[in-house]
Amino acid sequence: MKIIAQLMLLAFLVSSCSKSKTGFVDTQKLFEEYTELTEVQDKYTKLSDEVRSDLEPQIQAFQIKVDLYQQNAATMSPAERQQKEQELGALQQQIQQAQQVRGGQIQQESQAEIDTIIKKVRDFIADYGKKNEYEYIYGKNEGANILYGKEELDLTDEILKELNDKYTSGGKEVAEPAETEKPADSLN
Repeated sequence: MKIIAQLMLLAFLVSSCSKSKTGFVDTQKLFEEYTELTEVQDKYTKLSDEVRSDLEPQIQAFQIKVDLYQQNAATMSPAERQQKEQELGALQQQIQQAQQVRGGQIQQESQAEIDTIIKKVRDFIADYGKKNEYEYIYGKNEGANILYGKEELDLTDEILKELNDKYTSGGKEVAEPAETEKPADSLN
């Protein structure tokens, strides 16, 4: 019985003395400041703006027709009004359909590219953790899975710098993570 108690005490001491190297990444900051991702978002925002500006003449022409109809509706016969309303409805539907089709294409392309970048970032963080011997790297975000973390355990700036350096150096592939010295933190 005494031996069992001593073994349990020894096991407790060993487990309480072991250190787990941990860190966390502010994922919101990472994705807001990662150059490749911001460039992709800017690219698709520009494409969306181009679609709107391409359709603007059609929208303006439609609005002119609507205004003209409203000015002349009182002098039209019921059959003429009905015909004109059907024409305007069909024209409005064409414009809306064009907006939806082109907007949907842009959204699909954008999401595919963003998903690829997110996967690269996740893979990079995993490699960074392995190379720097982290047992855990947590994600901090609006979902609040980390409510507090020591500032020295925040890896966000290091990872963000390495990602951006690799991206801006001309390579579109994610960099090999550099080894860094970070303090270890005990999870026990």
